[in-house]
Amino acid sequence: MVGRIASLAVPLRLLLFLAGILLATFVLAIIGFRSIGKEKLLAEKKYESARASLKAAIIESSQKETEAIVKEIQRFSFSENFLQDSLPGILSAFVFKDGVLIYPKIGEEKDSEFYLLEREDALALKKFLDLQKAKKFAEAREYVLETVNSFMKNPSIARLDWDSYFLEKMLNDILCDQNLSKEEAEKFRNILSETKRFLQNLDTYSRHRDFLLALGSYANYLNGGYSFIRHGQDFFLAVPSESTAKNSIIAKIDSVFYSNKMNWAISETAKEWSYIPYSISSEFPFGESNILTEENIIIEEDYKTVKEDESGFLLLMLVFSLIIPVIGVVVVYRGISRERQLRLMKDNFLSTISHELKTPLTSVKMYSELMNSGRVQKTEKIVSYTGVILKETNRLESLIEAILNYTRMESGKKAFRWESIDLSECVNKVCDSLDVIANGKGLEIKREIAAGCTITGDYSSIYSLVQNLVDNAIKYTAEGHVFVKLQQDAQSISFSVADTGKGIPKSEQKNIFEGFYRIGDESTRETKGSGLGLAIVKRTADAHKASIILESTPGKGSTFTVVFKRS
Repeated sequence: MVGRIASLAVPLRLLLFLAGILLATFVLAIIGFRSIGKEKLLAEKKYESARASLKAAIIESSQKETEAIVKEIQRFSFSENFLQDSLPGILSAFVFKDGVLIYPKIGEEKDSEFYLLEREDALALKKFLDLQKAKKFAEAREYVLETVNSFMKNPSIARLDWDSYFLEKMLNDILCDQNLSKEEAEKFRNILSETKRFLQNLDTYSRHRDFLLALGSYANYLNGGYSFIRHGQDFFLAVPSESTAKNSIIAKIDSVFYSNKMNWAISETAKEWSYIPYSISSEFPFGESNILTEENIIIEEDYKTVKEDESGFLLLMLVFSLIIPVIGVVVVYRGISRERQLRLMKDNFLSTISHELKTPLTSVKMYSELMNSGRVQKTEKIVSYTGVILKETNRLESLIEAILNYTRMESGKKAFRWESIDLSECVNKVCDSLDVIANGKGLEIKREIAAGCTITGDYSSIYSLVQNLVDNAIKYTAEGHVFVKLQQDAQSISFSVADTGKGIPKSEQKNIFEGFYRIGDESTRETKGSGLGLAIVKRTADAHKASIILESTPGKGSTFTVVFKRS
């Protein structure tokens, strides 16, 4: 009866667990549906307020950005570097003082629909080309500078097309000279930029001369304000100086550039109301933007969205109620399996350690009692017995040191002393020390060790790693040989130990690097050991950022390979 009750305990606990999950899911579903209903009501009440706030915020943002644009143009136009620098969005700029154009200085000329190329123009270009052809580059540069300066002082609108071609060609040809120094190249690039801006100003002046002169006189009466004016397809800004001097600036602006800048500022402002669609119909910079926001769309969409949310939420709760119990069962099962595995490893460890401690202690106790009784008189007997005691004591010391070393590695308290290690020499020393044990079992340690294999690491840990692998190969090989190989390439150094022993079953290969794990149990094992050798090898390899590869076939032997990165 008690057994049946115990057998029912686990299913009953599992049912209670599932019932609790389903109850929690049901409660969450009710809370979710109530929350969706409240959100719908809030959306209906707050939408109109949000529309009004969005419209006010867009208008305020537009006004602030327009003021910022005007201030930026004003500061640039009246700065000391006005003639040398450019401002994005400004296509041309004209400075007036007391209604008179002072930049650029343009003389009055008769209107002409076209300009006939004169002989002097052709000769001027020919002179430059002749200097270039004769490789008189320094003279050519001086000629270009003189020509540009002369043009800047006495510009001509009538021959603007020819001057634009002539000046830009000469400057571009100069910049193509590979013998030009960095300083000279920078100088001529600046001259070319300034010349292009000046030519652009002249072109704008030629197209809007009467309009610009009239607007320059009008700008004096703006009284600190500003005015955007459209003339033909072009946009102009008239703005007075911030100082007491009666100066004013007329700037031809790139409306597309400033429209994009304005739209970006508005979109940043409108992010707070991203759920409200809006559009702006006017074109910068004229008038107030016509802001259109969708009416009632959010409410109609809410009803549709709420229905979709309800269906989605119900489906989510259903999936949640199915997945969570499954996850819970898997977690519980894995926890029970892990607990069982740990319990088995604990029993295995206690059994192994008990056996490994009891055997040497029995020998030490027996020979100590014989010598203590006084019955051993012969010197050779005393030497033999003390030798056995010393051997078994060393065995106990090695076991305890292995346990302590493993514990330090697991807790991260192992102190490594990093130095350059000749791995070839280390492997040879280990093989030399274990040759006696191998020969005692009728085995041979074959070696193929490349010279000059150097790594950076802790010598005692690397020595222990090599010793454990070679010692294990000897221990688990009944007949045949042990093959130790050390090789290197450009990227890595590979150390491997192969034996002709009984091999490791596939099911056990994933566990052999666990601490205190040994294949089989104490009643079936033929070899002694603590189950720590390979665990220490694995931790040492990890500490040295090395990888371990195991290849094993039951009945044919095993090969352990440790791959180190080159130091």
